[in-house]
Parts: sequence; C-alpha cells; structure tokens
Amino acid sequence: MIARRFAPQRLPSRRLDLLLTLSIFLCLCLSLCGLGWFFLPPLIHEGKSLVVQMKDTTAAEVQNTLLAHTVGTWKFKHQFGAPADPRYQKGMAQFLAAGRSGEGLYQEFPKLHSRLKAEFEAEYEQAQVLDLQSQESGVGVSFQKWFMEFKAPDIFHSKRDYYVSRWQASQTSEEASQATDDKPDATSSLTQPTDFESRRDERIRQRIWADVNADPVLLAQLRSEWAQAISIQRWTVFRESDAYQTEFQQFYETQFADPSNNIPIDYTYFDALATAYPKGKQAFLQVVDQHQQTAKESPEHQRFDFESATKLDLGQQWWATSPMADWVREHATEDGPRILEAGVKRMDQALGHVLRIPVQIGTALLLAVFMLLEWEGVKTGVANIRNTRLRSVFDEIAPGVTALGKLIGKTFQGQVTIAVVNAFLTLIALWIIGVEYKFILGLVVFLLSFIPVVGVILSGIPLCGVAILQPGGSLLMAAQVIAAIALIHLIEGMILSPRIIGKIGHLHPVLVIAILLIAEHFFGMWGLVLGVPVAIYLIRVVLLDSPIPGIYEPDRKRQ
Repeated sequence: MIARRFAPQRLPSRRLDLLLTLSIFLCLCLSLCGLGWFFLPPLIHEGKSLVVQMKDTTAAEVQNTLLAHTVGTWKFKHQFGAPADPRYQKGMAQFLAAGRSGEGLYQEFPKLHSRLKAEFEAEYEQAQVLDLQSQESGVGVSFQKWFMEFKAPDIFHSKRDYYVSRWQASQTSEEASQATDDKPDATSSLTQPTDFESRRDERIRQRIWADVNADPVLLAQLRSEWAQAISIQRWTVFRESDAYQTEFQQFYETQFADPSNNIPIDYTYFDALATAYPKGKQAFLQVVDQHQQTAKESPEHQRFDFESATKLDLGQQWWATSPMADWVREHATEDGPRILEAGVKRMDQALGHVLRIPVQIGTALLLAVFMLLEWEGVKTGVANIRNTRLRSVFDEIAPGVTALGKLIGKTFQGQVTIAVVNAFLTLIALWIIGVEYKFILGLVVFLLSFIPVVGVILSGIPLCGVAILQPGGSLLMAAQVIAAIALIHLIEGMILSPRIIGKIGHLHPVLVIAILLIAEHFFGMWGLVLGVPVAIYLIRVVLLDSPIPGIYEPDRKRQ
C-alpha cells in the first residue's frame, strides 16, 4: 500500500518493498530508543528509590500512615477544622501546653528519613552508572578485567563442551603435539588444574572475550551490568567514608529548598534528630526541646507537629474502638495471610511476564520483519494449498483464520494507541495533583490498559495507594486521582475507542469480566490481553456468523 503511494504508476517492486520495510522497522527501533532515552532514567530512579524505601518501611508504619491519612485526617477536619478555626487554635494550644511538642515529628521522622536516604542513594547510584558508561579512557581495561574475572568463567562453565571442542579444532598439529606432551600422567592430581588445563582455559577465556566484543548487543548488556556492579561497590565504600555526610548534606539542602518536597526541618536539625532517633522517643524529644530553646519554631512547624500527632491519635482511637475496625481486624487476621500469599504469588507471576515482554516484543518484531521481507512468497505458498487435495479444507478455514488475524491485529494496534494516550494523560494528571512516582505509575497504567474494563480498576489501586501513603497524602488526593482516572476513562470510552477500534470490540462489561477471568486462569497474562478479541471472533464468526465491519463478511452464497 505504501509502495503504491510512493510510485503509483509503477508495477510493484520487490526492492522498493524491502527498502520501505527496513526503513519502517528502523524508524520504529529509533522511536523506541528515543522514548527509552527520555523515560528510562527517571523510571529507573523512581524504581530504585521505591525499592530502598520499601525495604526500610515496616508494616506498622504503613498501618499508622494509612490510619493517619484516611480516618485520622477526616476526624481531624471534623473536630478541629482549618487553622483559622478557633477549635484548631484551642486544640494546638492544649497540645503545646501538655508538653507534646515533637511527638508528631517523631512519628513522621522515619518516613522522612527513609524517603530522603532512598532518593539520595538512587540519585548517587544512577550518577555513578552514567559516569561509568560515559567514560572512554580506562573503561575498557576495567571492564575487561571484571569480565575475565567474573563473567568469562560462568560462560565457560555453561558452554564448556562447545568451547573446548572449538579450541581443539583450532589447534595446529604442532600445538596439538605440544599439548599432548603437556598433558599430565596418570599419577597427577585429579583435583588440581594442570599447567595444560590452565593454559587451555586462559586461551578459551580470551576467545570468549573476542566473541563478546563481536556481539554489540551482548557487549552493551554486559557493560551495563558491569557499570551497575561497580556503582554498587562504590556506594558501599562511599557509605563508610567521610564524604558521605557532605554529599548527603548538599542533597538535603537542595531538596529542602524545594517547597514541593514537604520537608519541614533544615539539615542541622535533621542530623541531630537522626542521631537521637535510634536512642528512643525521650532522647528524640529532648533534642526537640533543646532546639526550641535555641530557635523558636515557626507556626508552620507547630501546625505540622500538632496535625501529625493528632491525626495518628484519632486514627488509632478509631482502630481500637470502632466496630468496623473490629470487623477489618477479624477478617485481616483470618484471611490476611491467605490473601497476601495469593497476592504475592500473582505479583511474582505478573513480574515474570512483564520481564519477558521486551524479549517477546523484540522476537515478534524480528519475526514480522522476516515475514514482510518474504511476504509475497508466503502468500504464494499459502495460496498454493488450494491446488492440492486440501482445497475444501482451505476454503473452509482460510476466511476464519484471516478474520481472526485481522481482528487481533486491529484490536492490539488500537489498544497500543489507547495505552500510550492513557499513560501520557495519567502522567500529566499525577504531575498536576502532586503524586509521587509518576513514571512508575504511568508504566503501570500503560501495561494495564491492555486489559479491557478491568485494567482501569486495577490501575486505580496503586495510584490511590501512593496518593494516600505519600508524605502529604490524603483521601482528598486519592479522590482527585479517582476523578482523573474517571475522566481519562471517559475520554477513552467516548473518543478514543470509537475512533480507533470502533464497534468491533464491543461486548457487555459483565461478559468481558467473565472472559478475562477464564482466560487468565488458563493462559495467564496473554489470556488477559488476547482473551477478548478471541472471544469476539468465536461469538461473531464461529457461532453467529455475523459480519465484522472491515474484517469479516460471511459468505451467504456458500450458505
């Protein structure tokens, strides 16, 4: 089709088709590399920060944060109102008079400390990786040394027979004779490597090094792995050095200067509190009292302290006395471990599928290129089946198979476009609302957009969770996220889907959910992606034999 537009007066040219196919494939690869160059660094940074922060967070801290940012915030607003409300001012005066100054900061300090350390570690490690990957002088030697010491032995061990046979085939008669003379006799040790084996293994490792340098993709992957390993090693040494505190202080002051980061105290105060926190609450509050004697706290700090402590108190009070909380605790105790185990299992399976997606997409793209290069031959070969004894079978099956391929292709193409638009709109909405980990959540939305109907619900769970649990999070922020998701879904349902996919993918939502449950049970992640178009084919083509506009028209004459 594209070839006809470029040269409408000429007969179809195989050379032009090949050139256009390779050009489109190259443009697609360059586009993906450009998107990866723009989105991958912040995505990796957020991922590392999130992993480090999750390691330092306990279940009790998550529970307290959830109570304070949901029930505690709602009861606080109902009981005290805004800062200008007389009830608020009276409550804060009673809080300070009772000597509770610093309790709110004590409760929020672990989250603040963990978040800043995680951000600093992720930023430092990413900077080290980029620095190592950008170096030109000296990198080859260091990389080669690392490869020969750690990776080459593993590759040799996994493909020992292959490399030994290659080495033997490459030996000249003189080298083979010399190698025979160097071989140990029967009385030699069987447990220690001989000089012959050592020289042979060294030459094989050099051959492995040459093979790796001849493969640009593998070489780039190993260089990235090397940079990651070296950066982790540098980080371990850096943590024990005197320069760590200096670098962290500079990082902290940069973050403190940005009001959007919600950091309530300066670095000097933070460092004193970080030293006192492991010693217990009394030592922590003593540092707070000493600071208040030397520097008067601002009204913003007092409000932060009062609100943090009071919200947690109200949330814990509800958790201890509410019948609904008793019901939640009862079911959490009985069903919690089972649900958690099932959730971890599903997450592990989903992560495995996600990690395999790049390989599967790359394989599919290469296969598509090879098929397009030989497309005329493929069509001719398939059409020749009609000239055999299988003609009747071919005439019966071919239209349906063609319709299924077109249906899956058009549906998947439309879902990719919709997923990209949904992820982009979600990224903008999260940036406007102020939700953290925007790029990770945008990736979650992109992946879950391939699942019809249910994907919207599933993507809302982590988005609302982050909106509630992050510093400064609340039910109001979660409600804003839900409103943004609903608006994006409305745009998808009323504008994107009708224009991109049309009515070919229309099924009742209840039927879609049932199909997804069955498809996921039997086929996993790919069942969620392909279950609906396959079900549409089975219902519309196989059972009803009804037309699908632009894809399938039933043969009424045959009937």
